[in-house]
Amino acid sequence: MRGRGAGFRACLAGALGLSALLCASVGYADSSGLPHEEEMDTETGKSKFVSADVPGQEHAADDVTIKNAWMQHVGRNQQHVAAYFQIENETGTSYLIDGISSPSCSAMFGYHSDLEVGTLTRQLFTHLTVPEKQMLVFPPGGYHLVCTVADGKTIEQGMQIPVQFHFLGGSSKTVSFDVRGAKPYRVSASPEGKLK
Repeated sequence: MRGRGAGFRACLAGALGLSALLCASVGYADSSGLPHEEEMDTETGKSKFVSADVPGQEHAADDVTIKNAWMQHVGRNQQHVAAYFQIENETGTSYLIDGISSPSCSAMFGYHSDLEVGTLTRQLFTHLTVPEKQMLVFPPGGYHLVCTVADGKTIEQGMQIPVQFHFLGGSSKTVSFDVRGAKPYRVSASPEGKLK
């Protein structure tokens, strides 16, 4: 299994690093038709295929900043919440996120509002490279994170939900996500062609 995890990391290091930087696609933040989560370890939010510590990764939680973190309910019921955020790495070392979890979520997985969602998208946050001196943005309408609300848990507007980012090498960082009112987000152009 280790070889399979390494292949995923290599594939996404270039392709998704660039995709995440260019994810300003338009559309509603609607995650209806959500994918299956069978590839995920529901206890840790990590991929079943990624393992092992890597030297040089132990300071990831200190060096990576996660900001502008917020959530909103998506879909036709109250069982899924989309999470949006920015990840910034100002250091000269690339780091790897190998899982994201929350006590409020039974599963967390990658999603894109406007694209067909396959295994690589679902597992985006189980092997995501945060390149050196880069910022990755996960906005409404682009690649983002989806939380399946855990049984017995409630996520409501005005709450702050703790989300833990796990890094290869064993470090982790907990970030509070603000829950906002659910509404569609769409980029529109004025008659002059400028974005509003």
